[in-house]
Amino acid sequence: MPSAITDRSVAPADAAFLAAMAALAGGVCVVTTADPEGRPVGFTSTAVMSLSRSPQLLAIGVDQASRTLPALLGRGRFALNILRADGESVSRRFADRTADRFAGLAWTTDEWDVPLLTAYSAAVLSCQVARDVPAGDHRLITASIRRILPGAEDGGALVHLGRRYHPLPVRSAR
Repeated sequence: MPSAITDRSVAPADAAFLAAMAALAGGVCVVTTADPEGRPVGFTSTAVMSLSRSPQLLAIGVDQASRTLPALLGRGRFALNILRADGESVSRRFADRTADRFAGLAWTTDEWDVPLLTAYSAAVLSCQVARDVPAGDHRLITASIRRILPGAEDGGALVHLGRRYHPLPVRSAR
């Protein structure tokens, strides 16, 4: 049974859409880049999909109101950090608009000074923006994969479903 929407500011049609989307599981990622001054910025996203194997492309949806969007488009490069099963606290931190998102976290940069969260990720994809398309209250960003960095071995995956996090450990094949 879907959970009820209690926010009275949400129209009934929007509530139905949100409930339906809550039934769609999404892998939890953190998109990171740097602003023009070189400061690391990022946000949590489940609006991510692989788009093409040849050439290697992916797509992300970014809210038009995102404070990270100008830096992402300005830099033209970002990292897609695919969170491990134990990455809920990192996801929550990057979803919090008031948090100092990188404070106290282990992170590095790639050759383009894009911040990487390798220590918390099952994999990190270094990306270059290929296209930016308006899509309602979001932007659809397609990107080419420049490099893939492995993360933790057997780190599993973090999934968001039913408005909750679900860690999925990797099971050994027998």
